[in-house]
Amino acid sequence: MGCLKHWEVKMPRTLFINAKYKGKITLTEKLKSYLEKHKPKSIAVFASVQFQELDNLFNEINKLGIKVNTTKAKRTDKPLQILGCDCYEDSFEQNILAESELIMYVGDGLFHPKALLLAQSKLPRVKPVAIFNPVANSIEELTKDSIENQLLRMKRNLRLYVNAKSIGIIVTIKPGQQYLLSAKNLKEKLEEKGKNAFIFITDSLLYNDLENYPFIEAWVNTACPRIGTDDIVNIKQPIVNLREAFEPEKALGELG
Repeated sequence: MGCLKHWEVKMPRTLFINAKYKGKITLTEKLKSYLEKHKPKSIAVFASVQFQELDNLFNEINKLGIKVNTTKAKRTDKPLQILGCDCYEDSFEQNILAESELIMYVGDGLFHPKALLLAQSKLPRVKPVAIFNPVANSIEELTKDSIENQLLRMKRNLRLYVNAKSIGIIVTIKPGQQYLLSAKNLKEKLEEKGKNAFIFITDSLLYNDLENYPFIEAWVNTACPRIGTDDIVNIKQPIVNLREAFEPEKALGELG
């Protein structure tokens, strides 16, 4: 990782091929029991790219008198699909997280459904996310408790960032996560406030490397926003995301 010099990146051509689940996704008895227990009138549904064929499931949920709400994340090319970086309240074309009584993710793992919790962090109440794995036929509920430590560290980091005099701005060269222009704009804004700001270029962010720059009091992450929400609980140095770095006081107020 080094400071900014003359730098040019040639973007590679990339072809994405979705790997679809070949099985039929239906309303299992476990999922039916879960829905009957919670009795939602509406449910917001998201899914990993493998589980996009959900018409049968939606029809069966509708028969229970439950309205299914779907939307498209702004970073994806299809409705229902969610990425890990869709962790802000305005990541989606429609705000179905606030409008729905229950939230469900069709897939496995915790990375994507945690984004749905983080995207609710500015709402009065963070609703649990039900993880329905159609392959294992399992239901797991993810609650605000699973991100509580992250939210507390985010507040702490923002306060340290506001008071820092020397700030490092990390820029990745990875396609799709490279925000050099925004980093330059932030650097200028910080310097107008009398702070010292430095841009660091990297292709792989190793957190131990940050200790090589002890003069940096706080870091700004401009790559995947989950670095500034998930990984911060294991890093000593304060790191905030680019979005909050521009208006940290506003971000603190919204986090409560």
